[in-house]
Amino acid sequence: MSYSNRIYMYGPVGLLVLVAILYSVFWRVEADTMSARLDRANGGEIAPGVSFSFAQKSVGGFPFRLDVLLTGVSLDYRNGSTQIDWRTDRFALHRMAYGRNQFIFESDGTQTISWTTQPEAVPVTVLLTPETARASAVLNQGRLLRFDLDLWRPHGTGAGQSLAPAVFAADRAQFHALAHRNNTLDVAIQVDNGKIGSAATQAAEPSFPLIDCRITLNRADLLTGLEQGNDDITRALESWRNRMGVANVTSLPMPSCAVI
Repeated sequence: MSYSNRIYMYGPVGLLVLVAILYSVFWRVEADTMSARLDRANGGEIAPGVSFSFAQKSVGGFPFRLDVLLTGVSLDYRNGSTQIDWRTDRFALHRMAYGRNQFIFESDGTQTISWTTQPEAVPVTVLLTPETARASAVLNQGRLLRFDLDLWRPHGTGAGQSLAPAVFAADRAQFHALAHRNNTLDVAIQVDNGKIGSAATQAAEPSFPLIDCRITLNRADLLTGLEQGNDDITRALESWRNRMGVANVTSLPMPSCAVI
């Protein structure tokens, strides 16, 4: 076999092996970069007033995805007397190793949400356990363009100093936010077949067949710092309101509740 024939035979195979090796190196660099970012963020502030921490981390998904699994995740917000805490047992983050910055989030197990706006007050605490909890986010140059949250069959309990113990459930709960080029931000909140009742009796539950709220915010450019994680939530919203920011409620069909 001549030398030129060997090139034609082994050349494509060698090129394919070279491409596979280079892509493997690329994936490893992307995975190590994400892992290092999470390690730097762990236990510190990821935005003004917002702290993030986790107990354990693993990164996988080769060859096409980056899959991150976190356990013991907590997200805390502090601003004066306002305190908001979120805890979850397991949290997963997924994104393609290439292409646009689109992230998929999943949470498993019981989620704990607590908040208070008064110093030394007993916080309101909500224990939430959805069958499925997923969210997605699309970023462009560090700015959040779209965010979607979808909870299937969420149920749980809530109690606090000024809130009697209660139980709640729904078939589905959704939250969506979409930024437009005309400097507006659309927000949609929908709850299907929501129910709430007393935790003591668990009877006479008011039923809300559908809550569908649609809101359009103008002057969305004033919230850019918040979308990029560079501004405090409360300060950004106050600045938006003081500079003639308007929230236009375009739809709010919420029929009166029926006791079942």
